Amino acid sequence: MSYAIDTAATIADLEAAGVAPAHAKAIVRAINGAAGDPVSKDEFKGEMKALRDEFKGEMKALRGEFKATFATKADLEAMKSALTTRIVLAQVATATLLFAMLKFFG
Repeated sequence: MSYAIDTAATIADLEAAGVAPAHAKAIVRAINGAAGDPVSKDEFKGEMKALRDEFKGEMKALRGEFKATFATKADLEAMKSALTTRIVLAQVATATLLFAMLKFFG
């Protein structure tokens, strides 16, 4: 795993803490070497923008798929109506079965 650091700010922080400038630069180089290639703030922002754009593209594609499946509000209302009818029919069948069981065992 690599971490992006602001090299200039880190050097300034180290120098403010009393580390000699040459040593501060060497420490930052060592950190960057251990973490992999250093990433500038602009590169980091670019990567984040690319990820955000990719995510937006995926969301747009999902919305398109959803709209293709349920083209209109009327389609959703029809689906809701059909499901409601099926639920009511299941409830009626359950009540009929319970009534028959009560008559048989009652």
